[in-house]
Amino acid sequence: MNNLDEAKKEILGRLEELKVVCATGNAWVFVCAAALLDYLSHLVNGENKGAQGYKDFVTTWMSQVNNKYSNFTYINGKSDLSVQMYHVLRCGLVHSLSLIPDPKAVDRGGRDRSIVLCHRAESIEKGLPHLSPYNKGVISDAAVFVAEEFINDIEEAIKLIFIKAKQDAVLKDNILKWLSQHPIIIGGY
Repeated sequence: MNNLDEAKKEILGRLEELKVVCATGNAWVFVCAAALLDYLSHLVNGENKGAQGYKDFVTTWMSQVNNKYSNFTYINGKSDLSVQMYHVLRCGLVHSLSLIPDPKAVDRGGRDRSIVLCHRAESIEKGLPHLSPYNKGVISDAAVFVAEEFINDIEEAIKLIFIKAKQDAVLKDNILKWLSQHPIIIGGY
C-alpha cells in the first residue's frame, strides 16, 4: 500500500468485518477491536511505542470522537480509562482472554474488571450506555463498553486519522511507513 486512500479503504474493510463479528453477539469483537486499536496506535506513530503509544492513541484520537475516552471518571475518582483499556481490554483480552489483568499489568495500574462488555441489546435492556459507570455484584467499579458503539467510535477515529493525514505530512509519512513495514491483513480474497 503506497497511498492514503488505499490504506483507508483496507483498514475500513477490516472494521466492516468487525461489524459482522459484532452481530454474532459474542465477546470476540472486543478482542479484535483491541487489536485494531493497537495497530492504529502504531500507524499514527509510524512505529510501535508500546503501552504508552496505545494509551496516547486513546486519549488523542478516540477522545476526539467521544470525549469520554479522556474524561471518563471511575467511581474511585480515577480518570484512567486509557490505562484500563491497555491493561484490561488490550492485554487482558488479547493475551489472556480475560478481564482480570495479570500481576505485571496490576503493578502498572490495571484493575480487575475495570471494563464491562456488552452489546447494544443488553445495553438497552439494562440501561447501560456506552462508557458509563458500572458497579453491580463482584464488579465494583467499571466502565461499560457497548460493542456497537465502540466499533462506531473506532470507525470515526479511522476516518479522522485519514482526514488529518491529508493535511499533516508527518502523520501521512508515519502511516505510510508503518504500512510499508507492517501491511494490514488484506481481505476479500
